[in-house]
Amino acid sequence: MKKLIFTMIYTIPVVLLVVALGNNFTSNSNTFLGPQTKQDSYTNKDSSSSKEAAITKESTKNQDNLSDNKVSQNKNNSTNKEKNKSNATSKIKIPKECDTITNILLVCTVPNDNSFENPPDKFSVLSLDSANNKISFIPIPLDTDVDIPGVGTKKLGDTYSWGDNTDLLLKAIESKFDAHITKVIEINTESLSEITDIFNDMGVEMTEDKLLEYLNETTVSKSMADDIKSIPIFKYPKLVKCMKPYIKTNMNTTSLIKYGIMTYRIVSHNNL
Repeated sequence: MKKLIFTMIYTIPVVLLVVALGNNFTSNSNTFLGPQTKQDSYTNKDSSSSKEAAITKESTKNQDNLSDNKVSQNKNNSTNKEKNKSNATSKIKIPKECDTITNILLVCTVPNDNSFENPPDKFSVLSLDSANNKISFIPIPLDTDVDIPGVGTKKLGDTYSWGDNTDLLLKAIESKFDAHITKVIEINTESLSEITDIFNDMGVEMTEDKLLEYLNETTVSKSMADDIKSIPIFKYPKLVKCMKPYIKTNMNTTSLIKYGIMTYRIVSHNNL
């Protein structure tokens, strides 16, 4: 009996201990697994944050690369544009004036209410070669860069407002293209209707659009040549006299008639 009692005394605590341990292993509040699970949670969270940070960093890097590429492309486009403009300007050749070659700068201007009166819309050099019976129109872009003494680098179109009596413009062209030009004719688009009426009075069918087209041509078209030849030479003095109030020029009436007749003869010789 005593033996049984002692056995029960030692056995009951052991059974209770085993039961208690079994409950702990199956419980949601397991004190052994809790810290490990929590640590795994932190690890997963850190891993997710690292991935998000890596993705954000990569996205930022891609955006920076796109931005750099765009800036580089803009620089290349700007450089190419400057090169193209420089190449176009370098191709402009104005014949040297001599006894048989006369260069006249034609300036087409537009009305303007600002402080600069009649800003230029087009520059073109009319070159008359009486020896070879040749007429050339050499257009000069308004955005051509030129060096102006005492001012700096400016667009050629700006020089028309800087100088008096176009002196600065002529010096800028001479410096840029090594061409000495002294004769200038300015035609304001506001005067096209009056000039058109004058041609019609001379027997030449003319419209403002047609006259503006002539001013923008780079060669003498057959239509232009036919219009020039349709006016008899003896009417040139009257033509010049009627047109002079609507143009600005540093040439006198005699010179205008002289170069008008020269143009007539060149065109007639070429049978355009």
